[in-house]
Amino acid sequence: MTDVDVQARLAALREQYGRRLRDDLQTMMAQTRELSEHQTAVKADSLETLRQGLHRMAGSAGTFGYAALSQDAREMEVWLQTLIEGSSQPTLQMLTALHDRVSNSYRNLERMQIAGVTEPDDSHPLASGERAIRVAVLADGDTGELMRSLSGFGYECRDLDAREIGADWRPDIAIVDTAKVEDDVWKPAVGAIPEAALIVLSAAGDFETRLDAVRNGAQGFFMHPVDVPSLEHRLRYLINLPQQDPYRVLIVDDDIELAEHFRLTLKQAGIESRVISDPRDVLIGLRDIVPDLVLIDINMPGCSGPELARIIRFDDDWLKIPLIYLSAESNVHRQAQALAQAGDDFLVKPIGDMALVSAVTARAQRSRQLSMALARDGLTGLIKHLAIKELIELEVARSQRTQASACVVMIDIDRFKSINDTYGHGTGDYVIRLLANLLRQRLRRVDHVGRYGGEEFVAVLPSCQLENARETIERIRISFSQLECVAADEVFHATFSAGVASTREWPNAEALLEAADKAMYEAKQAGRNQTRIATP
Repeated sequence: MTDVDVQARLAALREQYGRRLRDDLQTMMAQTRELSEHQTAVKADSLETLRQGLHRMAGSAGTFGYAALSQDAREMEVWLQTLIEGSSQPTLQMLTALHDRVSNSYRNLERMQIAGVTEPDDSHPLASGERAIRVAVLADGDTGELMRSLSGFGYECRDLDAREIGADWRPDIAIVDTAKVEDDVWKPAVGAIPEAALIVLSAAGDFETRLDAVRNGAQGFFMHPVDVPSLEHRLRYLINLPQQDPYRVLIVDDDIELAEHFRLTLKQAGIESRVISDPRDVLIGLRDIVPDLVLIDINMPGCSGPELARIIRFDDDWLKIPLIYLSAESNVHRQAQALAQAGDDFLVKPIGDMALVSAVTARAQRSRQLSMALARDGLTGLIKHLAIKELIELEVARSQRTQASACVVMIDIDRFKSINDTYGHGTGDYVIRLLANLLRQRLRRVDHVGRYGGEEFVAVLPSCQLENARETIERIRISFSQLECVAADEVFHATFSAGVASTREWPNAEALLEAADKAMYEAKQAGRNQTRIATP
């Protein structure tokens, strides 16, 4: 769906909601008329039905441009809530005034519609192009070793003070070694390229040095000796490579038009979402999309938001997913009561489009970071052993459904024990992280890579032919063999062997992994530093 399609759908939703508003107000006019005509026999459930309708209107009208009506509905709802909680009988004057106010809202409906709370959002970053990421390094001429290391990862590196830095070559990231360059040199140089993210290298790590880096716009800080894998990891973080999968949101709201508006608004921001109007379908929806967070309406017939949140929390799989309540409820005490029942946060309706996107993005990002931290290897940041095996099973099942080939690659660093024995385990860890970073950078966005154990890695390549997988791993193998590994004053090179297997020959996950493992050992036996394809 293009942006034009989304805008057209949003416009159609606004028209549809306007028609619904007229119907709802006519219904409320009839309800308040009947209440005033039978003032002596008003039942609490009749007032509650009217209050619920006003609550729903207060929460949705502002989103579709009826800000004044939203405020009116909220005030009437609060008045009714006070009346219901006080258990007092409303007077004829009260009910007549309520009827007049609802009638006035109906008569002035068209006039009450304004531009709405949808704000334009031009804050989304431009997608990265296919060119290499540009890194400018300023270290008083002593940039060769660092630039060679980063170039091995595919970055385009130049000296920050090189003359070619101009309109035709603007760096994405600037790295400044403050131990080798004076402040009056590097600060003006960095100031000339304000669009570049700044990373500071320093010989000192005290608080004042770090504070000075922050005040000069630094987004990364590393002390000497610089750990290149950690530095490269920060570079990828700053430029957001590889691009993350879109955040996934489950929206649970019985107000279908409002929920659809939220879905389309999030879609424009690159966030995938699914709408569920019946709370009974939530458990299925959770399994289908595995969301980063769930937006839950507080007031739904048959099952309230807090009740639904507690049902969701029964399952350990969903304990870490944020549950965000959406409601027109502005009473802080009632919000706190709802949050005490399994919720994590509260967003008050009506909510502007940009506010919704910002709130959802921030919470989804944190949720995904937490999930990744729990499922990732501490040394490399790659997926853990169990998680990568589960992904293999998922991709095998997907390939069977779609009839598309998927490949699994088993990778093992050559003579790793010798590296540990010769240079120490710290250097061995360095080599492991070096390969992990390279795999993460060179594989596709849809691919998965995990640390299988020790110096072994597993990559899962969905929708990939066997020969294409082999060529990809070969390119990575060659690049890895050219990277310089530094231990004390000595420079050495490491290599790996790999085996590739396809679901075409092994449609079973366990057999597929075993085939890749066998091919990898064949590569070892054939002399190491090569890639072998598994054959039946």
